[in-house]
Amino acid sequence: MLNRNEQSAITLAGDGSAPPGNSGISTAPPPVTQQDTMRDSATEWIQSAMQTSKQMHCNEDFRREVAKRLF
Repeated sequence: MLNRNEQSAITLAGDGSAPPGNSGISTAPPPVTQQDTMRDSATEWIQSAMQTSKQMHCNEDFRREVAKRLF
């Protein structure tokens, strides 16, 4: 039999509303937020820009093509 302190500790860990065998703690990932979407878009853009920069550094024809589009 549990004493009062042990019962309090169990009550604090979960409110008892969870089904048996489930602590009531969600293990599901948090929902995707707008900030996550923006971070992913920014990461993709940075990776693309870095790849383009590398190509321009290594390939003179590619650099000229990019320069024509920009200027």
